[in-house]
Amino acid sequence: MTGRLIIEEEQCTGCVGCMLACSLAKEGAFSLSLSRINVLRNEEVADFRPRVCVQCLEAPCIVVCPVNALSRDTHTGAIHLDQGTCIGCQQCVDACPYNGVRFDDSRGMPLICDLCGGSPSCVEACRFPQAIRYEKEVDKR
Repeated sequence: MTGRLIIEEEQCTGCVGCMLACSLAKEGAFSLSLSRINVLRNEEVADFRPRVCVQCLEAPCIVVCPVNALSRDTHTGAIHLDQGTCIGCQQCVDACPYNGVRFDDSRGMPLICDLCGGSPSCVEACRFPQAIRYEKEVDKR
């Protein structure tokens, strides 16, 4: 089984509820800077664009990691970060063509969505506008 987040940018209201839900789920605190999802905001024209790891098949972040700190979770298919192995080189951040990898400067670690084990907190927080949804895919191998 694999899954991914589907983003409907035109539905996003820019409320950042997804970011707060993510940081609470992953870090135990409300912190926009520790969220694995980032909402790019241009309030002058009401343009809001959520950015998150799209769990792409090519996964250039995994390929470029010099210490193999990134892998695929066998249950969800999500990118998994081994924090004990990561050296904080930021090559995964630079390699992501979708701007889906953020970096926590204070810890020297990338912030990559792991789909919350198959029940993403950001999706639950975005129930009303439904700008984010989780799509489960059955592995056909």
